[in-house]
Amino acid sequence: MKRNVLKIHPDDNVLVALKELKQGETIQWNGNSYLLQENIPAKHKFTTRPIAKDGAVKMYGVLVGKANYDLPPGVRISIENLRHATSEFSIGERKTNWQAPDISKWKERKFMGYHRADGSVGTANYWLVIPLVFCENRNTGVLKEALLEELGYARPKKYNQFIKQLVETYRKGIPADGGIETVNFEFSEKTMKGQTRPFRNVDGVKFLSHNGGCGGTRQDAQALCGLLAGYITHPNVA
Repeated sequence: MKRNVLKIHPDDNVLVALKELKQGETIQWNGNSYLLQENIPAKHKFTTRPIAKDGAVKMYGVLVGKANYDLPPGVRISIENLRHATSEFSIGERKTNWQAPDISKWKERKFMGYHRADGSVGTANYWLVIPLVFCENRNTGVLKEALLEELGYARPKKYNQFIKQLVETYRKGIPADGGIETVNFEFSEKTMKGQTRPFRNVDGVKFLSHNGGCGGTRQDAQALCGLLAGYITHPNVA
């Protein structure tokens, strides 16, 4: 039999309607009967016992609000008859003491990095191409297709080369003995187009895309600008 109400926690003094319930209907739950004083829409809650003014309403076993006036059993909980309230709580003792580690043995060590104008130091040097509006995503894709290979940052298309050799082998024809000719495929990055990088201090070019920038609210624009600024000002970005 399908249930029409749910009690989330044994300490709760409300039940949740799983479907629309009608005024005057008697609800059975766990051996108890509840006469509804009003219609209870699905997903709304109703009282299971009298709650005096300023009395606690519990859900999930915790205090969620206090009654604005006396509530009999079987009435819907709403923003009119309930105000927000929570139980007191406290957090455990926080350990905030911190001792800086001993870095003396690394004090004179150096690494290959990049000093930025704001004082930060990057460990990589990337270019970013960022559209300010989503309608430029396609153009960003065109730029990516055009730039990466010619600047030497495209991933080698080794499988394209492999397929090319397979096709060439097929065009030569099947051997007279009917056997299968073996294709020996050797891949070397040196043989791939675009592997010579003209900008040796640039580790790569990255292309971002997003779905914002047009038709949004001022808050949307501020959030997008903050996100893009985070990428742009990263120490690893030139």
